[in-house]
Amino acid sequence: MKVSDITRRLEKKFPKSNAESWDNVGLLVGEAKQEVKKIQISLDATEDVIERAVKNGVDMIITHHPLIFSPVKTINDGSLIGRKLLKLIKNDIALYSMHTNLDSSKEGLNEYVADLLGWDNSSVIDEEYYDMYRLSVYVPNEWYPGVIKKIEEAGLELNGYQGVSYTADTSERYTEKESGTLHLNENKRVEVIGEKGRLYGILNTIKKIHPYEEVAYEVVKIENKYFKSGIGRYTLLEKPVTIEDIAEEVKVKLGIENLRLVARDKKAPVRRVAVVNGSGMSYFKKLKRLKVDLFLTGDVKYHEGLDALEDGLNVIDIGHYESEHFFHRLITKELKEKDGLEIEVYNDIPVFKYI
Repeated sequence: MKVSDITRRLEKKFPKSNAESWDNVGLLVGEAKQEVKKIQISLDATEDVIERAVKNGVDMIITHHPLIFSPVKTINDGSLIGRKLLKLIKNDIALYSMHTNLDSSKEGLNEYVADLLGWDNSSVIDEEYYDMYRLSVYVPNEWYPGVIKKIEEAGLELNGYQGVSYTADTSERYTEKESGTLHLNENKRVEVIGEKGRLYGILNTIKKIHPYEEVAYEVVKIENKYFKSGIGRYTLLEKPVTIEDIAEEVKVKLGIENLRLVARDKKAPVRRVAVVNGSGMSYFKKLKRLKVDLFLTGDVKYHEGLDALEDGLNVIDIGHYESEHFFHRLITKELKEKDGLEIEVYNDIPVFKYI
């Protein structure tokens, strides 16, 4: 397989377009045409992670956290990031990162963590929707099968269904300007819904096989909401549970030894609970509007915790590394070893330790 084959498969499940605007995801180092036999999946591209990949003959590293966030002005051995980039390039190791697009997509990391905790039917904290359009094309009846075939070949998806189209019988009426001849033709109106760019791509394909020089069509923005992605998950528990009990459950189900708690009473009952893996305190106001009782996330700063405490939002800091290091399970599910790939999982040590 080539790098492009692997990235195409991953991006079909976790599209790059689902990443936050500030994020930097995708192929950060390497060539799309490079052949890949061995992949290493790691949370971060640390020097230790890269060195291990070099020693083990790895062709591609897939990380959750991008190595490159800010603009890199120089690549030399005088900086940590420069040394890492040089080692990747010298050893022909491609580096690919899946960050907030992995977090927010359907069946992504946020949803996976909620499922691990046993939160059935969890909802998205911060939803995003596609800007959707409807393409309508008028086609003579005899050309209809060819048009439908082109739509199906385009692979357009709508809420998990492929090749969705709508057809209605219509009549066409026009008069030739020079002869005055009246024409009445039976045809079909074919409609598809999708993103604007994809629809114009389909339209251009249809124009190539359409019998008319001037194709009758319209592209209209619609108000219907189609879910794109969303950070975080929340749910309403069947019955109230104490913060202390949930904390113990989190330790067991996520394999975490130590937690930090922001709460006036650890025995207080809670029912509406939420989680954002990694750093999620920026969603504080949204959580308050959702009337969340207990929030699980990482990287809680002192003043963020103080505000939560005063405002009545209980918070459990489960740690950044601790809430994401198992992200490899989602990747290995998509990249089967039967495809001829050798897949290894290796994470550097957690940044923070308790002594």
